[in-house]
Amino acid sequence: MRSKKGIVIVLKGLIRSYSQIFFSTSYFFATLLLVFTFIDFSAGAAGLISALVAIITSYLIGLDRETIAKGFYGFNALLVGLGLGFYYDISITLLLLAAIAGFFTLLVNITLQGVLGKYYLPYLSLPFVLSMWLVLSATWQLTSTQVNQSSVYILNKIFDLGGLNFIAVHDWWLSHVRSNFINGYFISLGSIFFQFNVLAGVLVALSLLAYSRIAFSLSILGYSVAYVAYLAFGLDLTSLGYSYIGFNFLLSAIAIGGYFYIPSTASYWWAVAVTPVIALATTGLVAIFKALGLPVLSLPFNLVVLMFIYSMRFRLSVKGLREVAIQEGKPEHNLYSYQSFAKRFPNFGWVKIKLPFYGLWSVNQGHNGDYTHKGEWAHAWDFVVLGSDGKQFNNDGLVVSDYHCFGKNVIAPADGEVVEVEDEIDDNPIGEINIHKNWGNTVVIKHAMGLYSKVSHLKKGSITVKVGDRVRFGAKVGEVGNSGRSAYPHLHFQIQANEYIGSKTLKYPISSYILNRAELKTFDYPRVDEQVGNVEPNMLLKTNLNLKPGQVINWEVKTGSAIEHVSWEVGITHLNKLFIRCSSTHSKAYFEVDDVYFYFTHFEGDKKSLLYLFYLAAFRVPLTYFDGIEVADSIPTNKSFSGPLLYLHDFIAPFVNLLHTRYSIKATRVGSEFDTEGYRFSTTIEGRLANRVLWTERFELEVRSDGQIKLTNEQNKTMAICKLEF
Repeated sequence: MRSKKGIVIVLKGLIRSYSQIFFSTSYFFATLLLVFTFIDFSAGAAGLISALVAIITSYLIGLDRETIAKGFYGFNALLVGLGLGFYYDISITLLLLAAIAGFFTLLVNITLQGVLGKYYLPYLSLPFVLSMWLVLSATWQLTSTQVNQSSVYILNKIFDLGGLNFIAVHDWWLSHVRSNFINGYFISLGSIFFQFNVLAGVLVALSLLAYSRIAFSLSILGYSVAYVAYLAFGLDLTSLGYSYIGFNFLLSAIAIGGYFYIPSTASYWWAVAVTPVIALATTGLVAIFKALGLPVLSLPFNLVVLMFIYSMRFRLSVKGLREVAIQEGKPEHNLYSYQSFAKRFPNFGWVKIKLPFYGLWSVNQGHNGDYTHKGEWAHAWDFVVLGSDGKQFNNDGLVVSDYHCFGKNVIAPADGEVVEVEDEIDDNPIGEINIHKNWGNTVVIKHAMGLYSKVSHLKKGSITVKVGDRVRFGAKVGEVGNSGRSAYPHLHFQIQANEYIGSKTLKYPISSYILNRAELKTFDYPRVDEQVGNVEPNMLLKTNLNLKPGQVINWEVKTGSAIEHVSWEVGITHLNKLFIRCSSTHSKAYFEVDDVYFYFTHFEGDKKSLLYLFYLAAFRVPLTYFDGIEVADSIPTNKSFSGPLLYLHDFIAPFVNLLHTRYSIKATRVGSEFDTEGYRFSTTIEGRLANRVLWTERFELEVRSDGQIKLTNEQNKTMAICKLEF
């Protein structure tokens, strides 16, 4: 704790404890909420002390620093402290109780984190509920505390906050806004922080609106459905605002509609569907705990949301309602990241099956072919090699050796284990077939559970592997022959769900290939008469853009006549995610490198930084080259748009996405084919509203053979140069 870093972590955790109540890590939102808790000074002070003790203790006992800094160990203690301050007036005794309660709540927090964590469930505000019950039961026995009566003197609070102007606004509100629905909504929002007045609710609502349009709309939705449910059930509507009940519906709607699940039409509908259940649970729990003299607090929210999340895990298929995989702490961020990810990586997690050969081959028969690829065996390919004259053979093509593909190496299309081998079938004379050994000489490789590849009609005696061998992509497994039901040499290739040689086919895409020497394809299906080949990485690009953890990149940046120096460092997370970090702005850009692309997956930080410009310019860079190569992609909406337009779009984004950012990059060679000096990439980014182009931004990125990278942005006249060290 004596270190500066430790103090920073504690301060971050303390501030963000306030926003974590709304599942947020925003400092701006947290700071506003912190200020609002001091509308009732007793509640504000007790909450601050309780949260501070919990955060400091979590640091001292060595809990995860990142979790501490995000406020996860402080927000439940904060709520307990706020509750104590609401019940009791400010005093040394109260502050001491708040400190003790903060420590106790942390212990409950850690315990529930361990218990519920086994089931991958969040502990939500259960530690607050359990701790608050115990603390209230204990404090009711004390005689050294005074009841807090500040809520009686609401005008004094309002005057302290804003003087006569706030008093005038308060009087206007009382005389003009008499709707139980509106007042109940604002009081419910304020009651989350034990501030049972409209003023606090309005301030929290405005802060919530500024922070997240989705969360704000969900809070209104949750309260509205609860209001209708209470009307339908004939329940007391005033209890929605003038007790601890109302905020259960607000928090539940935000949790289900926008935090734990991707905001969508489905998540909004589920938020609506769950609300009457919470209303019923609340009514029953109020009756039960009334006999014990305890408030229900946020227990209905905790029970129903936890049961809902747990129940959704048993679904056999994920449709409509999608759980957030990587939590970014804000509904809009979760939504836009998911939309971008789903569009960019529709085959994420799939085993990358490539073509089972090197060089350029032609598809002689594709899926649902004219000859043999039919019915249960429809999803297969037959490949041949064509000469410059467009024929498969030399001479008259009357012997197998005349065929260009005969004897060519066949390779493993992906890493795996050899599970079936057939290598004793004679090659047929041209025009004859073997219907007794239909598949001919064959190798079957297991790549994953339920995913196998098969290459057939291989040359007798050419197979180089045996059952049980582990192979990697590119390893030779045999040579093209003319065995089995094959009238002329060709390579049969299919994906199947089990290991047997005669298994039916499985429709599964080729992960990457070059089409007709002119187009880079990913996760697609070669079609008849197309010429295809595996992607061969360009070593100049692969070497320069294969950034390693610990690598430092120093830039000289010229903007107009100004010159500055910027330093980056490549890092890696505990989950093996690579990132570039700017030392001056602390911005981070996460990236991946494979055999096909260098591409970014996420950016966080300053959008005025050089790193952000590089993120845009090199959003997806091909690591292969051929004349005319061009790649397209889409940048997440919230990473490319900002301001009022994005703000308004957030309201409709869960239902329809009208803002799009199109990315395209073209590559040209610098120098000649025999003396290549580097490659120049021209990037064009278009921001669109529906089909209308709102703005365009252009970059040039040059990667040279000597390790120099040059980035130019036409719009702001920025040019940056670095020299990579290997």
